[in-house]
Amino acid sequence: MILQIISLGRLHPLLVHLPIGILVLAFLMELYFRKKNSGTENDIIKFTLAIAAASTVLSVASGWLLGEEGGYDETLLFRHRWMAVGLAIGTTLLYFIKKYPKAWSKNIYLPLFISVMALLGLTGHYGGSMTHGEDYLYKNEKAKKVVITDVDNALVFNDIIMPILDEKCVSCHNPNKVKGGLIMTNKEQLLLGGESGSLLVAEKDEVPRLIHHIKLPMEDEDHMPPKGKVQLTNHEIQLLEWWIGHENCFDCVAGTLDKTEKINDILNSLEEDTSTRALIAKEVEMVPEDWLASININGPIITKLAEKNPLLIVNLSGNQSLEKNDLKALKKHAENIVELNLGNSNFNDTISSYLTSFKNLTKLQLQNTKITDKSMASIGDLKHLESLNIYGTDITDQGLEKLTALNGLKTLYPWNSKITKEALDHFSNKYKGVTVVSINEDLFTPSSLEPPSIIADTDFFKDSIEVTLDYFFKGVDLYYTLDGSEPDTTSTKYNEPILLTTSTQLKAVSHKSGWELSPVKTVSFKKSNILPNSITLNNKPNEKYKGNGGNTLIDLKRGTINFVDGNWIGYEGSNFAATLKLQKEELISTVSVGAFSSPEKWIFYPTGFKVWVSQDGNNFKLVHTEKVPTEKPNSDTKFQFFDLNIPPTKSTYVKVEVISQLKNPSWHANPGGKSWLFVDEIVLN
Repeated sequence: MILQIISLGRLHPLLVHLPIGILVLAFLMELYFRKKNSGTENDIIKFTLAIAAASTVLSVASGWLLGEEGGYDETLLFRHRWMAVGLAIGTTLLYFIKKYPKAWSKNIYLPLFISVMALLGLTGHYGGSMTHGEDYLYKNEKAKKVVITDVDNALVFNDIIMPILDEKCVSCHNPNKVKGGLIMTNKEQLLLGGESGSLLVAEKDEVPRLIHHIKLPMEDEDHMPPKGKVQLTNHEIQLLEWWIGHENCFDCVAGTLDKTEKINDILNSLEEDTSTRALIAKEVEMVPEDWLASININGPIITKLAEKNPLLIVNLSGNQSLEKNDLKALKKHAENIVELNLGNSNFNDTISSYLTSFKNLTKLQLQNTKITDKSMASIGDLKHLESLNIYGTDITDQGLEKLTALNGLKTLYPWNSKITKEALDHFSNKYKGVTVVSINEDLFTPSSLEPPSIIADTDFFKDSIEVTLDYFFKGVDLYYTLDGSEPDTTSTKYNEPILLTTSTQLKAVSHKSGWELSPVKTVSFKKSNILPNSITLNNKPNEKYKGNGGNTLIDLKRGTINFVDGNWIGYEGSNFAATLKLQKEELISTVSVGAFSSPEKWIFYPTGFKVWVSQDGNNFKLVHTEKVPTEKPNSDTKFQFFDLNIPPTKSTYVKVEVISQLKNPSWHANPGGKSWLFVDEIVLN
């Protein structure tokens, strides 16, 4: 008998929706047919009200029994019950008045019907409040969502654990619905536990009750959340276990707690990129590859911000024949372009009106162009612009004033323009969020030192090469090393050109008294006495990044950080191997391979190398194997030579295999995607 009562009570969620829809339908029909005096319409309404009355009584009966199980806020339950009783009585009265109309009943029928509808709304509201919380109807879900931009600084309980409990547990364990005597809405209630004891503290050789219930089989009636509710993911369970394992610390910061590599990966996946570019990327579609190919047909102009990222970078710098049509050609997918480099081109006020098409630009480079203040109106419309370079232009104080419309501007490069120091001082004081960077000390002080320029005719030489270091304004000392170590102010000070006679990795820094040391600038210079006669690629590179085939690797032209410059060959999700044929037998002791890394673009350094030698090109002997540690999380764009020291060997053929990591690492924004391997020069010594 008890089981039958419980069963009937739990039918309430099913039965409760019947009277709602039926009563609303009856009310609408009553209004629609009110001025018609047809017996058919009256019969339909009477039948509908009869069904409404019966379903309301059944719903009230099942709900009353369900409330006897407990676990609900007593005040809300009391209001919900008696309003439901009133609703059942009112609906039944409506039926009888409609079925047996009297003269006196005509005046109370419609007001009673309106009152019943009001009761229906209030009863439903209190029922929803019991199940979902009193603020369910009007609470702002978006405002409640925790956004983590730096997981290391996130509060473990407030930012990571509580959102899981809110989503998966609180609907059954809140002050209005206290299942098992347990409330999970805050720290204090969690520590109190429920009818079965503590949630977080486990007996010896047992797991905490919270984890125990979550991991029970789905069929077990004690499994939480109950069958039919949205279940916790494996990652969420692991985070709960990690938190409880650290004594369920309520005030800890994620970065201060020990974590396994798996937990670290899960935590990193919680971070959300809230940058302007990330928001733009969510709003635009991928650009067709054939359109990119058509724009790049005469040389690389557009590159993707990253593989499978819809955002684009356009580089038209140095183009002295720039015309309106060049910008018109980009208009079709202008919303995808977030970076536009027009520096050192003939860009001018006549063309500048086309900038308004590029509404999502975040970085614009106009250094050494012919623009004046007239162009500033178009630039002022670029609401997402964060970085603007107007170095060497004729922009004046009036033009600077027009930039005040750029609310998102973060960095401005105004040196050698016609803007006065007074205007820049005023601008900087008024707009504290904008960093004004200048190389003219008399105009405005730069925020930090840049690394020096390392200048040489080429990166490769046969006998010797002269290298000079330079900086763009006076009063800065330059220091360098030639042994691969990191330079500082105790390293060799630069006073005159450096003569190199061996392969060298030159590193240099800039220093000024009272300032922090600049970042390190590194350039590898390679001595190349052994020139291959030919090269054969054992596997073809990707069609988009094939350069000049194998000759790209032996033409002594170093690739730049622009990996589409034609001096790199790229492989997607595969290793690379090539065989070099020498002009004659040579004694070889070093094989150097140039490689590129830009994790944001899915490009990573190799994870290993193998070198074989042969006299006849058929029988090869493995002489060197080397593993390289996989890259740690970073977003740097860089390239370097990997020097493979082999036992000095006389040979006519050299085969080199460069091993790719094949897939993006777990810490990457797109883990598991096919990664890229980019290779440039192969140098023998």
